[in-house]
Amino acid sequence: MNTTKKILLTVLLVPILLILVALFLPSRYRVTRSLDIKAAPDAIFTNLNTLTTWPEWTAWTVAKYPDMKITFAGPPAGVGASYTWDGSSTGYGTLRLTRSEPGKGVGFDLDFDHGKYLSKGSITLTPSGDATTVTWVNEGDLGWNPVSRYFGLLMDRMMGPDFAEGLAKLQKRVEVKPVQP
Repeated sequence: MNTTKKILLTVLLVPILLILVALFLPSRYRVTRSLDIKAAPDAIFTNLNTLTTWPEWTAWTVAKYPDMKITFAGPPAGVGASYTWDGSSTGYGTLRLTRSEPGKGVGFDLDFDHGKYLSKGSITLTPSGDATTVTWVNEGDLGWNPVSRYFGLLMDRMMGPDFAEGLAKLQKRVEVKPVQP
């Protein structure tokens, strides 16, 4: 077989092989991070339920992404409250609270790129001795798109560190500091 035929065969077979492999990749992703915070669930809940506080403790801030514009809509807190951001470094997205249970946590829908990428998430509060375990979860369906399925393999590495950073900032924000004599 001459070189031209080998190159042509390779150019045709590699994309087919990549698509076939993608069919066996997971069609869903799930990102989870947890942290024990020494605070009562109710003290933490206010920060989760009031979206105007999210830019103060999440990893996604104007300080980190100066071109990001943030707008809030709906009620000031609880189900229906929404938080929209737009910027060249962040893209366009909306987070809308869909569940609000005082002392237990919140649920939300997350929309990136005007509905192109949809996911669901939650931040739950579980009492644990003198602390509260705060668990942040985001999950989505990747469908049959082979590119999305490969992208799904990276979701934990992309979102996980931001969840961990946000939980650490939330911890600093709500933990009661011991009074020094």
